[in-house]
Amino acid sequence: MRTLNELSNLTREVLGNDYLSIEVTRYTLTEDIAKGEAELVCQMVMVDQDRSRAVEGQGVGLIDALFAGLKDALVTDYPSLGHIHFVDFALSGDFNAAPDNTARTEVPGRVRLTIENTEGRTFDFEATSSSITASSVNAVVRGVEHFVNAERAVLRVLDWIEDARRRSRPDLADTYVRRLSELVQNASYSESIERRKHAVTAG
Repeated sequence: MRTLNELSNLTREVLGNDYLSIEVTRYTLTEDIAKGEAELVCQMVMVDQDRSRAVEGQGVGLIDALFAGLKDALVTDYPSLGHIHFVDFALSGDFNAAPDNTARTEVPGRVRLTIENTEGRTFDFEATSSSITASSVNAVVRGVEHFVNAERAVLRVLDWIEDARRRSRPDLADTYVRRLSELVQNASYSESIERRKHAVTAG
């Protein structure tokens, strides 16, 4: 089974310059600590498409609300996001990196977010910065970005397979089928594949 790094590299290889980078540039969080409820509004930027949109999410805290908000905002275009869920996160700090004459409140904070697919496989995404909240946001964004691009890569390889078969190139088709079998280790793409088949039939 491919590692996360290998799957990410394969996705980038398939998409090339069409890999979609996602950023959250700013956010506002309102949290009721007593009730354990949080509401978040953020600005999500599709870097390579030069467009942005406001995203809202609710959850039990920053990470949960952001993850839910990004999924809700993107799941219509990328149905595979509906088949992943956030299962764990961990926070650590490199206190040895802080000067001895400080309160050590500016140490790099590392956040690890764990996402699970419907097959029970987990994927860890990490981010480190001097801001714990920035690390949290970046870890969530990296996770969502990975699955968005994995779905786009799956659909592209499906196009390659269909094209190879139309050109009577079973050698290429077999190569692309093997690549597809690796990409689908990320999540479930049944809805995306069915939608693509209907679009091709209608066309």
